[in-house]
Amino acid sequence: MTADAHESGRSSAKSAPGRPRDGRIDAAIINATRELILDTGYAALSLSAIAAHAGTTTAALYRRWSSKAELVHEAVLSADAIPAREFDGSPDAESVGENCDENYGEAGSEIRALVETIRAIFDRPEVRAALPGLIADTVADPSLHRRMIARLSGNLPAFESRFGQTRHQHDELPMLAEVVAGTAIFRILVRRDAALDDAWVDELTEMITGRWAPGT
Repeated sequence: MTADAHESGRSSAKSAPGRPRDGRIDAAIINATRELILDTGYAALSLSAIAAHAGTTTAALYRRWSSKAELVHEAVLSADAIPAREFDGSPDAESVGENCDENYGEAGSEIRALVETIRAIFDRPEVRAALPGLIADTVADPSLHRRMIARLSGNLPAFESRFGQTRHQHDELPMLAEVVAGTAIFRILVRRDAALDDAWVDELTEMITGRWAPGT
């Protein structure tokens, strides 16, 4: 992408400020991004390739997203890909392991719900392919970084108060959420073929819930 092409995209956006976005183009670009990142990885992924695969132009991409990192973030960590879970102390019989339920009761069920939510966010092929490069670019972009953290935090306030996991003054996530998300991210980055499977969920849940007595 040349500077001229980039500016052309921005000029096109300015020339039609009231024009509504075409949702079909948005969807085509998002789908193309997800498909191509599995083929090329994050580093080799280009906006021109995404545009060609989506049947549109790079100017159309720049009218919607300011950078590759922003587009990839939207494609692989979209809000509809993150399950909404209510951490309210209500055990889910199908998702709570027998050992966790017997030993830790409601505390274990809620912590397991958090672990499973984090797994659902990160344990997808397109996320695994994008994560190393996306993390680096996201840290360098404060606005994009805030949006990523906001999506991760989701509906954690009830969970925080349930376990006394309030945030420190400058923290954007409670420590417990950082531990779970950090464990998943570290596993993917260091052992790229390592599974975030049921055994991982069971072991991490058991390790964390060890600090809470049954019935708390």
